[in-house]
Amino acid sequence: MDLELSELNPAEADAAMAVVKESFEACVAPDYAQQGRDLFAQVVTADYLRSLPHRQGFTLVAKLDGRMVGMCALRDGHHVTLFFVLPEFQGRGIGRRLFDSAVERVRRNVSGVTKLEVHSSPVAVSIYQALGFSITGPEKVDDGIRYIPMERLLGPGSNTSMDYR
Repeated sequence: MDLELSELNPAEADAAMAVVKESFEACVAPDYAQQGRDLFAQVVTADYLRSLPHRQGFTLVAKLDGRMVGMCALRDGHHVTLFFVLPEFQGRGIGRRLFDSAVERVRRNVSGVTKLEVHSSPVAVSIYQALGFSITGPEKVDDGIRYIPMERLLGPGSNTSMDYR
């Protein structure tokens, strides 16, 4: 497996969005009302990905033998905004390598960040827990988008956030 991790080239934003759309439709959308699916499609675009460097963020992509198969995007220096691996490539460690690379980038480049936050879709909670996140509040629904707030401390020691589940 020849996996390459790199920062998103703005010219590749459409390819990254293809990964997002395919993964979202297969894994996340079934748990959302139509309103949430529509809002996701309206807000999460190639232009959104291209805007992240201007929002104290970045997007990392994973390419397997030249094919883009995953992506992880952060904004505001600490918020995981998108994290997807194509369904047929899940379970191979690609997501963990992407995420670990994103964490190292935050540690190197963003001063003062002590934790990462995510609004996890219900289906991804166990994935984020495996990456060291803890649930910090009950499930919420905003404009049809279902999510569970979670965080992962970046300092030494374990995450001591209260688990609401």
